[in-house]
This record gives sequence, C-alpha cells and structure tokens, in this order.
Amino acid sequence: MSQPGQASKSKELKNVSKQVITPSILKEDKRKLELLYIIKVLNTISERALTTLLYEAKDKGLDLKYEFNTVGNNIFSPSIKEDITTLLYLGLIETDPSTKKLKLSTDGEEALESNLASIDDNFKNQLNQILNDVKNKIVAIDEEYSLKLRSERRSRRR
Repeated sequence: MSQPGQASKSKELKNVSKQVITPSILKEDKRKLELLYIIKVLNTISERALTTLLYEAKDKGLDLKYEFNTVGNNIFSPSIKEDITTLLYLGLIETDPSTKKLKLSTDGEEALESNLASIDDNFKNQLNQILNDVKNKIVAIDEEYSLKLRSERRSRRR
C-alpha cells in the first residue's frame, strides 16, 4: 500500500505493431522467391558467396534491386541479410550444421515448387549464363569460407 502523500507508480501498456511474416510473402515478394531459386540452383552456398554472386549479377545486368556496400574487398548488403533472415525464420532455408552454408529446407523445396511458375524464364536463363561466368569465383569464396571454419574448429579443440 502506498503511504499518504506518496504518488503511486503505474506502468503503461504500450501497443507496438509489427509486421508478421508468413510464407505467402513469396507470392508478394518476387525477390525472395528468386533468392530461393538461386539457392536451389547452387544447392549450398555461404552467405558471403551469395552476396558476391548477386553483386556480380547486378554488374552483368541481372538486378534483383539489392543495394550493396563495399569496404575494401568485402561486399555486403543489409537487404540481402534481411531477406536471408526472413527465409530462415520461415523455415524455407536452413544452415547446414557441418558446413554452415545455406540450403533449401524441405518446406523451401515445396514453396519453390508451388511458386515456380512465377519465376520468369528470362531470369533463369540470365542466371545460368551469369553462373557460368562467376562460378569459379563463387566456388573459391565458398572454399575459403570452409577452410576458415575448419581452422576455427581446430583452434577451439586445442
């Protein structure tokens, strides 16, 4: 009980609205669907290699409307990170426990299959052409990432 002369403290309840993410976002956001398709085509890919691929694709005319920042030789994109986080949250992609690379989950395979008609053949053809051009670079980035992971695991064991 509060003493006379003392003001009682109360807590205010604040309502905050947040956007809910549902799997139907793939029908609304073609970019996320195309990102899912790219991961499917590559089977597994590190986040860094995926960012590099999308950066190179933009230079070669396949623009998924991501903004990129470069610091030295490092390319990063907050919007790609956000889309990956969304796809992970929805369970459409997952991180392979042994390689730490992104891959489609079973739900992601099903979602992609049911929305495949929404992906333009032009996009698929352009992606295949770009992958032929930059595949070696992407594989090198992924291999570097794998070596770094192995090195970190060894140093933790000591």
